[in-house]
Amino acid sequence: MDDNAGKYVVHNGILRECTDKVSCELTQIEGRAAYEVIRIIDGVPLFFEDHYDRLTETLNAVGIRLNMSFAQLCENIRMLLEKSRSENCNVKISVFYETENQQLAYISKSYYPTVEETDAGVNTGLLQIERDNPNAKIINRSYKEAVAKKIAEGGFFEVLLADSKGRLTEGSKSNLFFIKDGRVLTAPGEYVLRGITRKYVFEACRNAGFEVKEQFVAADEIGQTEGAFLSGTSIKVLPIKAIDSLNLNSSANQVIAAVRREYDKLLEKYIENHVKIW
Repeated sequence: MDDNAGKYVVHNGILRECTDKVSCELTQIEGRAAYEVIRIIDGVPLFFEDHYDRLTETLNAVGIRLNMSFAQLCENIRMLLEKSRSENCNVKISVFYETENQQLAYISKSYYPTVEETDAGVNTGLLQIERDNPNAKIINRSYKEAVAKKIAEGGFFEVLLADSKGRLTEGSKSNLFFIKDGRVLTAPGEYVLRGITRKYVFEACRNAGFEVKEQFVAADEIGQTEGAFLSGTSIKVLPIKAIDSLNLNSSANQVIAAVRREYDKLLEKYIENHVKIW
């Protein structure tokens, strides 16, 4: 819970105030955890159904059954938001499956790109590292430390992961897309975390009339592309300004601009259809 940004936490279905004693107790929960970070906009948890399904799938991948129903998770989030009086934030759900399925829900620290970053794009760097199980959203402390070190050293917004063959896979906390010959390219799904936002970016691309091809882009091929962008819970669709010393004109790319517009439309439609439910 080192990323806790709120005064309350839901622990195994019980709402608790984050006193020093409670925080200390919960940070001592040991073992690996599956997790989801859900963005809340105007009180609506975005793509909630998808997050629940992925949490279930992540635990299934390690041979664990999620001991929390869809309705229970809904109620946990509802309790947390009402008590915190928050309608725009990120909520993190963690299931510690090595310690009797301990479950936590709390408002997590988050960063939303500034207007300047959204319009101009962000700086990124390359990091050669491969996650053991890219399809499972599991907390990995050594991975997080390596990423944090690289970001701090380069002053990057995000780092892009390259495998042992020099192929770019994803961002450390995001999915990665390139534009080449008017098509949208992204690494094959079996090599990356299939982000919830990624799924809807695919839909946004189709709505904008662009083909999406799951195909690797190697580090030495970046200069042959016409732009690149990241996708994720907090960042939505975010152009990349530079990758290490290579400058990209992603913010001016018309394909990326069209995908951003279509993705925002999907968000607006989801919120409109779910606001009465929540």
